Amino acid sequence: MYTPYTHQSTPYTEWIASLDLETVVDAAVSLADDAGLEAVSLRRVASRLGVTPMALYRYVESKDALLDAMADRLYESLTLPDADAEWWHGLAELARSTRRVLLGRPWAAPLFSRPLAGTHAHALDEALQGALRAAGFGTAEVRELHDQLSNMVFALVAPELHGTRNRAAFERGLELLHAGLEARLRGRA
Repeated sequence: MYTPYTHQSTPYTEWIASLDLETVVDAAVSLADDAGLEAVSLRRVASRLGVTPMALYRYVESKDALLDAMADRLYESLTLPDADAEWWHGLAELARSTRRVLLGRPWAAPLFSRPLAGTHAHALDEALQGALRAAGFGTAEVRELHDQLSNMVFALVAPELHGTRNRAAFERGLELLHAGLEARLRGRA
C-alpha cells in the first residue's frame, strides 16, 4: 500500500493494510485481560496496535460495535447445545461453559448482558432456543425462558466472580433450574 504523498509503501501503511477485525478484537480482549473492560476504548486499542484511532473505524464504527465484537468472540468459546443431545444436557453444558469463560475473564460479565450481535451470538441464540423447543416449550415461553435462564446462570456465577469459587454451589443451582423447568413442563401437560 502506498500513501498519496510518497507514492510508496511505508511500514505504517503496510501495517494498517494488514489490520482486520480479528486483530482489532484480539487487541481489545488483550487490553481487557490486562486492565479490565473499563480500560477498553478505541484510542487505547489503537495505541496498543500502533495506529491512529481513525484506522479502527474501518473495522468497528464505535466503541459499542467493538464491545459487541468482543462479546461475539467470547460467545465463540461457549459450548453450544447439540441439536441431537438431550435438551437439559445441552443447556447445562452451555451454563458450565459460560461459567468457565466468566471465571477466566471476570471483566467480561457486562458483555454477556448486551443485546446479541454477531455470528456467534446468533448461533448461541438459535441453539438455546432450539434446546428449549426440543424440551417442549412453546414460542412465547422460549423467548421468556431465554432471558430468564441467562440471568439465572449469571446469578449463579456472580458470587464466584467476587469471592471464593464454589463449583458445587453452581451445580446445585443448575439442579434447581432443571427441576424448575421440568416442573413447568409437567404443569403444562
